[in-house]
Amino acid sequence: MACLICGQDGGKIIGHKNGYRLIECTNCSLRFADPTPTPAELDALYGAYSPNKAYSRKTASKISRTKRRILRYLHMSPGRRFLDAGCNIGTGVEAARLIGLEAHGIDVGNDSIASARELFPLGQYHAGPMESLPTSWGNFDFIYSSEVFEHLPELHGYCAALTARMNPGGLLYLTTPDAGHWRVPANFANWSEVRPPEHIVYFNKQSLAQLLTLHGLDVVKFEWNMKPGLKALARKR
Repeated sequence: MACLICGQDGGKIIGHKNGYRLIECTNCSLRFADPTPTPAELDALYGAYSPNKAYSRKTASKISRTKRRILRYLHMSPGRRFLDAGCNIGTGVEAARLIGLEAHGIDVGNDSIASARELFPLGQYHAGPMESLPTSWGNFDFIYSSEVFEHLPELHGYCAALTARMNPGGLLYLTTPDAGHWRVPANFANWSEVRPPEHIVYFNKQSLAQLLTLHGLDVVKFEWNMKPGLKALARKR
């Protein structure tokens, strides 16, 4: 299977999980599950996303964490138009609204967006892929995307649609599991974050920076993390 970032064919098999092969690209070091889940499989998974019930019991802590993350970098943003890309039940949108930003959220899960509208009705929400983001919403200065990239079956289409809706100089803050972290097990399939078809793409700093660079984003920093997770801040050229 061709690499989801650089397109190189082949790669080496580094394990198996849940009926999927785990592939590592020998060119850009991206790791990914093969085969890519079908649209029908993904619709079944995210149409009624099972973790939502657990998330709804932790809304206060999730809002607090997201507020801290936004405020850490808000002074670097060219404006106050905010989008949570992969907003799930809306805690990120609510965090941004409480700060005073123009808060919007998008998620592929109809169930997630229904919960967001019920829990946090003062935000603006849209259910659908990034390409379907309403044109009436305009462009954004600060995009937040937490634990989304590892779910994406088509990285370039998503990133192209995302960056097309960013203002020049706009910020992207994203988090995703870190496949290059020293705490990842030597047997990659044993890592708790490897769980296809839910998590199908596994980045390290090199592969994530390469993807972002290809779509006009420069990595400003990777935050230090004791846990195996990437926290990246990037700016649109």
